[in-house]
Amino acid sequence: MGLKYIEQVKSVILLLLILLSLTMTFTIWTYSPSYNTIDTPIVNISIAEKKKMEDVIKPYRLLVSQENILNGSVTTLDIEKTLGLMKNWEIQKVKLINNQTSMQQINDYIKTANRITLFFPAEVPLETYSSFHKFEDYSLPQGASFDRLVIGWNESSSEGMNIYFISTTKQKIYAASIEKVDQEVFLGSIKKQAMNLPVYNEIERVGNLSLYVSTSPETFVSSTYYIEEIAIEKFKNALFNNPGLVRSNPLGTSGQEYTDDNALMNIDFFSKELSYVHPASESENIGNSAALLQNSVNFVNEHDGWTDDYRYNSINPNRQQISYQLHFLGLPVFSNDTATEITQQWGDNKVYRYKRPYYMLNVGEEPLKARDMELPSGQEMYDFLATSTELKISSVEELMVGYYLSKDENQPSLLNLEPAWYYLSNGLWIRITPELLGGGKFGLE
Repeated sequence: MGLKYIEQVKSVILLLLILLSLTMTFTIWTYSPSYNTIDTPIVNISIAEKKKMEDVIKPYRLLVSQENILNGSVTTLDIEKTLGLMKNWEIQKVKLINNQTSMQQINDYIKTANRITLFFPAEVPLETYSSFHKFEDYSLPQGASFDRLVIGWNESSSEGMNIYFISTTKQKIYAASIEKVDQEVFLGSIKKQAMNLPVYNEIERVGNLSLYVSTSPETFVSSTYYIEEIAIEKFKNALFNNPGLVRSNPLGTSGQEYTDDNALMNIDFFSKELSYVHPASESENIGNSAALLQNSVNFVNEHDGWTDDYRYNSINPNRQQISYQLHFLGLPVFSNDTATEITQQWGDNKVYRYKRPYYMLNVGEEPLKARDMELPSGQEMYDFLATSTELKISSVEELMVGYYLSKDENQPSLLNLEPAWYYLSNGLWIRITPELLGGGKFGLE
């Protein structure tokens, strides 16, 4: 074969190799293997609902002081009506006006004519409250907080309206002016509302805060509801970083334990309470009240954990502790055997301890049983306590109606909610039982 043909064969082979290389390259570029589909389960940690800060920080009493008369209410409807009138206010120039006020001065602020007072169960940081209204000041007094909010006006002048933030624990008073308010409309609504509110008495006490009590019996609803337990799996998925690695062990017949290498969660079947702890987060640092409030609400919102009407109840920034009390029809709920409080203790940027009920009251449904129940007046309750030989009346910090929650004797799946008078002493709410009152003496059963 001549050289001419050899060169032609080489050219053909080279061309074939080039075409083969291009074909393989194209195949590699366009190749798409078929993988088996892996179904990754989506962990659902939505338990109930989220809430805004103003949904959980609410006053528990409204008091209107006019010339020679006090009218008050603890009902949600009355309190919400007043809060609605305040919604669009602009608050200007918050200033500290009394750095060491006396208890008597605080009492005077509340009972002075032409004033409205909203009572809060614990100190509310002004920084937190500034999200409820528009504040003109960009820098509020550092560390300022209050548990009494007093609105005052002077009908004989055009001075406008003022608002006072009073801290009964720190004994400080801050004052500010109110803008963007139609004073005539506001006062007209308040006076009309006050005409339909119960009359209250001020019980003055030397060197102590006054008590404010109703002068006439009031009727409240006693109800029975089915209890709805929340699946513990939802809390496990919400609280543990890797729920699939959590181990579960029974605690006899009374509860269940869930644990991984970092955290522990115990379930108490009797009290319907969940207790979670993350030991590595423990801290002795002092917290900031506003940050603690925000973090605690955000934490519950992360798993939509507001299962019922829980409201801000207490705070201890030194220990980074905060609590939210269960409420029914606007009144606090207490129990001797069933959990009614959400508590958190924070550590290093994480919840160290979290305790809460794992049930819901089906209050959106009609109660299985309901009846009206008349309670004695607050004045009668105070007079009764004042004559008690087992109680030092000066130790009573507050007196109010709450609900006593108890399990039905015949059906454990039912919960009874019965109105009752409570007094606060040494940080504890104590029920004034029908037995203490002598049964029929006060029309109680």
